[in-house]
Amino acid sequence: MEKMWRNRSEMEESRIKNQDLPSIFKKTAMLLFLVIMVTSCQNKSSSNGSVKADVKYTCSMHPQILEDKPGSCPICGMELTIKHQEHLTIAVDSSLSKVIHATNEVVLSDINTITVGKKTVSDTLLLNGMVTYDSNNLKTISARIGGRIEKLFVKYNFQKITKGQKIMEIYSPELAAAQQDLLYVKAKGDYNLLQQTKTKLRLLGVEENQIEQILKTQKVNYRIPIYSTASGYLIDANTAKSNNEVDPSNPATLNTENSSISIIEGQYVKTGDALFKVFNSNNVWADFYANATEASALKKNQAININSNAGNINAKVGLVQPYFYGGQSYSVIRVYLANLKQNFKIGELLQGKIIITPQTGLWIPIEAVYKLGNKNVVFIKQNNVLRARAVKVSKIANARALIADGLAEGDQIASNASYLIDTESFIKTEN
Repeated sequence: MEKMWRNRSEMEESRIKNQDLPSIFKKTAMLLFLVIMVTSCQNKSSSNGSVKADVKYTCSMHPQILEDKPGSCPICGMELTIKHQEHLTIAVDSSLSKVIHATNEVVLSDINTITVGKKTVSDTLLLNGMVTYDSNNLKTISARIGGRIEKLFVKYNFQKITKGQKIMEIYSPELAAAQQDLLYVKAKGDYNLLQQTKTKLRLLGVEENQIEQILKTQKVNYRIPIYSTASGYLIDANTAKSNNEVDPSNPATLNTENSSISIIEGQYVKTGDALFKVFNSNNVWADFYANATEASALKKNQAININSNAGNINAKVGLVQPYFYGGQSYSVIRVYLANLKQNFKIGELLQGKIIITPQTGLWIPIEAVYKLGNKNVVFIKQNNVLRARAVKVSKIANARALIADGLAEGDQIASNASYLIDTESFIKTEN
């Protein structure tokens, strides 16, 4: 047995001695290379891994659900998503930094742009207007005595009358008593008292010729005529008071239709009541209407060309007055016109043309400005990205907007801001 084990050991030593040594070295080198590669991959994965924390999965509808692996929400069945973690680090290529913004802050577009620069722009402003009354020539006819209206000789508002024209007849007990006193004093022959009685009748509105007629006929006139004290167009004062939209002191609110007056025969009036208002048309106003932006470029004594039925005339602006009427804000551009020949008719439509003085500044096309509520917005180009920016527009002329604040000379802006808008809620302007 001992001899057999000795012979086997000798045979193993002989086999090792006779083995190919280069093949052993090759196997050893291959094993060492594999060990190095595995170690290197582990280190690289550990140093460059995009996630350095345990990943948790949650449901966007039920955030209380947390799982360690992907799956479905046990409540609603929605697919679980990775829960955001503050210490989660993700390597981002710097070339994408342009687009890492909220979608309502920047726009990527190849829309045409323009360069902002100083320009000199002039404009011709066309205004619509109408002929209206000069309220400085407004006269009021009041009742100088109380009584009952027996007869009316005017029927419509804006009826033309002349000074001294009979407009009504009135019965007044006080006037009747004053006339009887006049006849009584005349019969007594008291000259001084007669003159005092005549003065009383004059103060009550009785004309001198009427007094002489009473003395001549020796009869009391119970229907005393009332005459107009001015020439022009008559309007019922009671109608003006009852209609809030008609204000004789503001000609822009006057309705020039010949509507019936509200005063009727048989109506009683009191001493001092305003019966009618009379507008003299020898001097009229040409009122033109402009919005606030247009009116900002206008001033007193500025030249204006007026086109009317009587032809073209050159005049000057007499007043630029802001108004708020009917829930709207606007400005009245008023021109004072002489109308002795009655060439201008009340209510006649006019067209005015004003040449605006040229102005130098940062003018941009009106299409480049988007109106967002009370803001004006443009899209400025920065590093191939269009950003919304609020600007201040001080004037609009000749389809261009004058920028007072928000842009600088040399800025690149989108030529048409409307192409970049889906809804008003899209835009978020720069601070």
